[in-house]
Amino acid sequence: MQLTADQVEKYKSDGYVLLEGAFSPEEVHVMRQALKKDQEVQGPHRILEEDGRTVRALYASHTRQSVFDQLSRSDRLLGPATQLLECDLYIHQFKINTKRAFGGDSWAWHQDFIVWRDTDGLPAPRAVNVGVFLSDVTEFNGPVVFLSGSHQRGTVERKARETSRSDQHVDPDDYSMTPAELSQMVEKHPMVSPKAASGSVMLFHPEIIHGSAPNISPFARDLLIITYNDVANAPKPAGEPRPEYVIGRDTTPLVSRSGPLHEAAESRLALEHHHHHH
Repeated sequence: MQLTADQVEKYKSDGYVLLEGAFSPEEVHVMRQALKKDQEVQGPHRILEEDGRTVRALYASHTRQSVFDQLSRSDRLLGPATQLLECDLYIHQFKINTKRAFGGDSWAWHQDFIVWRDTDGLPAPRAVNVGVFLSDVTEFNGPVVFLSGSHQRGTVERKARETSRSDQHVDPDDYSMTPAELSQMVEKHPMVSPKAASGSVMLFHPEIIHGSAPNISPFARDLLIITYNDVANAPKPAGEPRPEYVIGRDTTPLVSRSGPLHEAAESRLALEHHHHHH
């Protein structure tokens, strides 16, 4: 799949572009089933909300659920990502922010690149975030809000907060923008929140300023985000690298595949197996 000239221009000027209906309801259903399954898998890749019960974020689902591995290679994501960065890509990070109904918490206003640069030694913002809406995203369920065009300012420098919110990942709280910065920036970079049905895709720049409000609605907001990075831009961490669930290390260029996402290979094999024996 390719972006139009207008869509490429929009990404360059505004720092994001929305592609509605990239995945079918059937494909969304398969991904939601895989998400449900993956939420049960214990481990440090699973970040809980402050209540210690509900899941806030999951990392590296593509290493556990085959439909997410397929998704990461889909030409509907890799096509546009490759078009924007014009190079071979690999997965820098794969996460699903599972903002639950009735109180899924906010994400502080922040930029992504500064976190990866300072924490992981990512050399340059030669990456793109590709969001896949696994839920309908509305004005009510805590959509991502961007400061339109704010990526053009480059990195807005700051030091990480002394006390980190989580020891499993870097929460945007640790790098949040100040009220003064936001008040000043919003004059030039108005707020915008792309809203669309599940199955839609949203590409956004690693330096765009973004955040989101709590979800007080009765509907979950499950947002999957794959960050593709230029294979020539792999992190050079100063010390011990962060765990592989949070920062990918396999810089083998991804090869894109066309066609629909299929049920996880295991269930297909199970069906074939079933047919042979009856």
